[in-house]
Amino acid sequence: MEFFKGVCSFLAGLAGPYSFLIVVRIILSWIVGFSRMNGWRSGYGGYGYANGNGAGPSGVEKASDVIGRIVDPYLNLFKGITSLRRSRVDFTPVVALIVLNLIQSLLEMVARTGRVSIGVLLAIAVQGLWSSLFAYLFVFLIILLVVRYFLGRSPSYQAQNWINAIDPILDDPVKRVYKLFFRKMVNPDDQKLVLASIVFYLIIFVALKVGVGFLVDFLVSL
Repeated sequence: MEFFKGVCSFLAGLAGPYSFLIVVRIILSWIVGFSRMNGWRSGYGGYGYANGNGAGPSGVEKASDVIGRIVDPYLNLFKGITSLRRSRVDFTPVVALIVLNLIQSLLEMVARTGRVSIGVLLAIAVQGLWSSLFAYLFVFLIILLVVRYFLGRSPSYQAQNWINAIDPILDDPVKRVYKLFFRKMVNPDDQKLVLASIVFYLIIFVALKVGVGFLVDFLVSL
């Protein structure tokens, strides 16, 4: 039994970094696609190709391709779910992450308890839902807010292009922070509003992470 628990613990430990690589692959693919759409093909910090005649891929594309060799074989298993692919938006990586995190949660629980019960299954469902969906949404939101904050400090044309692309995504989350803390202010500073949003959602993320941990431990003990 101890050997079996050790194997489960080892496999669960591998699943965590693999999930992270999938998230990085998704983000890099989005950056490369957006840069191509906007024609950013400069080799001096651009994201597209090394130069205007497409002589070679940039550093971001190379990194995306290297990570792709590791995670794409797994992601391709879900490409056949055509109902999750809409025009330029592909939701199959989200499903792949959910499945991987559910498997990771199952392995972690078996490694901890050496058994599978109703409480353990409920704990797996809660942990999997948090790890594979809500946690990634919060991390993605916080990363976008941080990127938006630093872009706001740059006067360059490229920075403004990125701001125009990111702001529609952040509109609702930032508006909630505005209504909570800045409603009485007339035309609050954008940078202060974005910084307050970073702190607000970071606090919520940590609180939920701790709360989910307590709930999972309670369910396992049932």
